[in-house]
Amino acid sequence: ILALPLSAMAEDGVFERGLLFRIQPPGGGPPSHLFGTIHSDDPRVAHVPALVQRWFNRSRALALEVVPNARATTAFAAAMTFDDGRTLSDLLPADVYQASIRALAARGLPEPAVRSFKPWAVTTLLSMPESETGRSLDMVLYRKALAAGMPVVGLETMQEQLAVFEGLSAADQVALLREALTSLPSMPAMFESLIEAYQRRDLAGLMELGGRYSDSADPALAERFRDALIHARNARMAQRVTPMLADGGYFIAVGALHLPGPGGLLNRLAAEGFGVEPLY
Repeated sequence: ILALPLSAMAEDGVFERGLLFRIQPPGGGPPSHLFGTIHSDDPRVAHVPALVQRWFNRSRALALEVVPNARATTAFAAAMTFDDGRTLSDLLPADVYQASIRALAARGLPEPAVRSFKPWAVTTLLSMPESETGRSLDMVLYRKALAAGMPVVGLETMQEQLAVFEGLSAADQVALLREALTSLPSMPAMFESLIEAYQRRDLAGLMELGGRYSDSADPALAERFRDALIHARNARMAQRVTPMLADGGYFIAVGALHLPGPGGLLNRLAAEGFGVEPLY
């Protein structure tokens, strides 16, 4: 295992490297561990490194962004479609609709299967790499916890995660979908860059790529979406994880993009007096 350099935390307090951090309560007591995941089933990253597994095994409970059980999966699938008689073509300009149908068909989703999809659902599908196994790193950890009889808790509900998308106006949904369609040719290279930065444990690089990935022809829309998708959720997750960290013994796994930056979980916890030590 490579040791992290001292520059894992920059002079301005922004953590730049690392995926696994020991979190020590300000008043002492047993530590917890915070691990940054990547929501991909690419075999290069959909496994638990040995050092991470060691600290996972010593933990008494697992905390994920949301518990990925059947109830959550069903709720997400139900929210993706209209239930009031509207269809995708009712909201989209003809050119965006036809481009969406072609892009979804290329992923094995024919037009009859997607007619009732909401625009944000199409954007979500097209903005993620195609899944081969469905076993992302978060799911791997979840299944390990279940096999070990380890309690699993969520830092958010599925309804709270869905609110990020459901709260978008129809116009914003259409604008984001148009952006996703325009970006389709460059997405494989972007996904590859994200995988490589994650393999390097390069939080600063992931943050830069994440910002570039969410750039939009409408900067105000891009900022609103980033605020809802990352910043507001960071604040909520930090608040909910604090009592867990005070108790100690938790293994907390969230998307790596929630860790870095002035408003990221690492800085928020450090500001609350928790000791934050990079391990991997």
